[in-house]
Amino acid sequence: MLVKEILKIKNSKLINGKNINIDHFSINTNDVLKKTFFIPLKGNTDGHKYILNGVKNKIAGFFVEPNHGDIIKESLKINDQLIIIEVPNTLKAMQELAKLTRENLNIPVIALTGSYGKTTQREMINSVLKQEFKVLTTKGNFNNHIGMPLTLINYNKEEIILLELGTNHMGEIAFLRDICKPTITLITNIGTAHIGNFKNKKNIFKEKTSIINGSEYYLKNNDDELLKKIKTNKTNIINYSIQEIDNLTYNNKISYDIKINNKNHHITINSDIPYLTNYSLAALKIGLLLNMKIENIIKGIKNFKSINSRMEKIKKGKHIIIKDCYNASFETMTSGLEYFSKLNIENKIVILGDILELGDKSSKIHEDIAKYIINNNLTFKEYHLVGKEMQKVYEILKKKNYNAYYYKTVDEVNKNILKNNSVYLKASNGIGLFKLLD
Repeated sequence: MLVKEILKIKNSKLINGKNINIDHFSINTNDVLKKTFFIPLKGNTDGHKYILNGVKNKIAGFFVEPNHGDIIKESLKINDQLIIIEVPNTLKAMQELAKLTRENLNIPVIALTGSYGKTTQREMINSVLKQEFKVLTTKGNFNNHIGMPLTLINYNKEEIILLELGTNHMGEIAFLRDICKPTITLITNIGTAHIGNFKNKKNIFKEKTSIINGSEYYLKNNDDELLKKIKTNKTNIINYSIQEIDNLTYNNKISYDIKINNKNHHITINSDIPYLTNYSLAALKIGLLLNMKIENIIKGIKNFKSINSRMEKIKKGKHIIIKDCYNASFETMTSGLEYFSKLNIENKIVILGDILELGDKSSKIHEDIAKYIINNNLTFKEYHLVGKEMQKVYEILKKKNYNAYYYKTVDEVNKNILKNNSVYLKASNGIGLFKLLD
């Protein structure tokens, strides 16, 4: 991106430098590639403090807010060719630049959201798309008001943009939608994640479905109880559901048959995790919408690999560890427990930690976890429960004579319980269950 394009941001001012091409935008002064432009953001700390470190690491330039003359002076002493652009607010400047970037593009932009499974769904779609296209997609969990604009401004002649949009407060999806202006939208599901901020599922539904407004195509997940009831005036709705498929089997791998244009096709997924069936159908429909060859779609689905800490299987001799502790909700915890219970392996124990951001619904939802275990007769060898809210689960299970153990924090858990057992670890990332696997 040329410097003159960056200067289209309202109230921006070139302090120093020429109209060169910027290759890379970064919010981290240690993430420096050829001609990197640094954006200092204010969060737990002020990114302006790291500008000089960036200059020493050979950044090509940076944004700066007013009243930072000393930093500008010191930077120019090191490199008088720096591109320095003053803006009133660096975060808003980045968001505006993302919007300007999008307005200059005439390519498909796919945006997806949902209560859970967003990243897995995104990676399934990406695995399909990259069989035929150069794809710009969200990296890691860069799906919020910072990460999504940062992804967009790093556009580099890709043919398709695939974005994950996250939210934990009302209005965030609409804000991100207005920046990226998606042509194709998808909602994975409606669940209870972040319900503490949203208060109820009705608000979660309203927030997630706001992604649809303005998009050309909407992929409707008819396997979700709430989404299948959605009412919209949009004519270009693409429905998908496991009701469309035949001969579905789960035997180390998922396989099924589906009819496309009156011809049967066989689909294989290199995993036996049930919800991937639904995710593969969404990826397939997007591939067809973009006129991909069916054999490339099938290959992309087969090549999909699970992401770290999201139902990630780690083989340990005759046992396995399932690391599923990046995030958590009632729906993902119960589905994970059900999946683990059906595996034909010995010495199965579970380590469960608190589900965070549930607000005043937290106590009930954690009690419902215990009730789910009891009502579905999930009799694992041991239950290890970590965190303030999991104490309720512990007390309920103990009363029913389950072999349960309680810990206030993950640091109290003896790592020896991982030995000679198959283990399912599930909690919100903030609980830190991943520490047990260091």
